[in-house]
Amino acid sequence: MEGFNPAINYGPNDAGVSAVTLILGIVALIAISWLFQKVYEQVANFFETNNKNSS
Repeated sequence: MEGFNPAINYGPNDAGVSAVTLILGIVALIAISWLFQKVYEQVANFFETNNKNSS
C-alpha cells in the first residue's frame, strides 16, 4: 500500500478557498464599504439639515 500523497489526491481548489471566492470576497468588502459611506453621508446630511432648521 502506498503512502498518502496530497499532491495526487487533492486538486488545486480542495484546500478551501478558490480564487473566485477570494475575488468575490474582496468585491463584497468594497461594495459594503461604499454602501456604508453612502448611508453615513445621507444620515449626516439629514442631521445637518435639522440643525440648520432648528437654529
